[in-house]
Amino acid sequence: MNIAIEELSSCRRRLTIEVPPDQVEKECTQILNDFKKYASIKGFRPGKAPEAMVARKYKSEIESEAKRNLIPKAYQEAVKEKELNVVSQPSIEDLQFERGLSLSFSTVVDLAPEFTLPEYKGIEVDPVDAEATDEDVDQVIQNLLEQRAEYKDIDPRPAQENDFVIIDFTGTIDGKPVKDLAEDAGALSEQSGFWLRLEPQAFLPDFTPQLVGIEVDQTREVNVTIPDDFPQEALRSKEAVYQVTLKGIKEKVLPEFNDEIAQELAKTTADELKTRLKENIGRDKEQKGKNAQIQQIVDHLKERVNCDLPESSVESETKSVIEDIIRENQQRGIPDHMIEENQAKILENAQGSARDRVKVGFILNKIGQKEKIEVSPEEFSMEIQMMAQQYQITPDKIYKTLEENGGLLRLQDDILKRKTIDFLLNESKTKSSPS
Repeated sequence: MNIAIEELSSCRRRLTIEVPPDQVEKECTQILNDFKKYASIKGFRPGKAPEAMVARKYKSEIESEAKRNLIPKAYQEAVKEKELNVVSQPSIEDLQFERGLSLSFSTVVDLAPEFTLPEYKGIEVDPVDAEATDEDVDQVIQNLLEQRAEYKDIDPRPAQENDFVIIDFTGTIDGKPVKDLAEDAGALSEQSGFWLRLEPQAFLPDFTPQLVGIEVDQTREVNVTIPDDFPQEALRSKEAVYQVTLKGIKEKVLPEFNDEIAQELAKTTADELKTRLKENIGRDKEQKGKNAQIQQIVDHLKERVNCDLPESSVESETKSVIEDIIRENQQRGIPDHMIEENQAKILENAQGSARDRVKVGFILNKIGQKEKIEVSPEEFSMEIQMMAQQYQITPDKIYKTLEENGGLLRLQDDILKRKTIDFLLNESKTKSSPS
């Protein structure tokens, strides 16, 4: 078999592969013999028709089958013979085939980058602070009580900073309702019974400070400038005028933290809930500290490796990152039109993040190979079991789904990367605390 390699870039090669005529003929003959056993030709029982007639009638099918068999086999042999670390799927080009002659084709493939590993053992990381303080516990309890706060009317008085107020308002720009300039800005145009805390950055810039001192049933004119980075482009940098009427002032009242509220929150006593919270906070801080150490290790390695990256890997990872960004934005309630308006920025951020991910992936894979880190069948099975439990379906269904969409190799790669990270963590050194 003849194999020619053309270097297109540091990570990309064009392979031109030629399968000799004798191998092509051998494959075609074998397929023809199989067809002869079952060929249906008028005037002949199955398996009794002359070979020449079978060859003529099924010429197209025989050649198609031969190509399906020969091309992947020749490609795999070429990759193995030339010791190529291919990371992309082959796309067949310039296919030339005719029975009695050679079969030839070319394909462009991306290769894993070549680089020298830096020293990866003994990387210094910050110590993990997993101590949960009483202040940490008090803050969590405060947050829980905030969720059960009641808002009560207070005696009439002028509104003060940090008050919770209820207002009616209408907004105009150049005498026209705000919504006339931007249909999707209706909430900025007019509201009744609108709750607002008089904090400097609440609602629109400079809006709340102008309401300090307003009294119930009083109407006040508020003038604001819409920010130049506002989501609705039609409103950016516009001068808006609001007529605001104060309907009421509310006081936030938190419940007392006692056994009764602890029973309601977690079916336990106040003291026991504090103990549980302290344990949970400690575990959470420990995990955050470990994640910070992992990031330090990753950054250390990434900064010390300089290499080109295969574009197919970057493109694939970029698509994945974009999907993650869009999903996160949608879960946060960001409208689709705002996501579309920021497509260029999303793509730019995704490309940078994807390059980092791809680079780190190759570094971890190379460390895993050097250290002979492997995924055992038991570890793989455990991962499938955990996924099945998470999605509440059977392990067999998880396995079948992954098998159908090519996810088994990706899952194995993910487990391998995690094991390599754990290895690097175990080999790292904790920085000494300053004396």
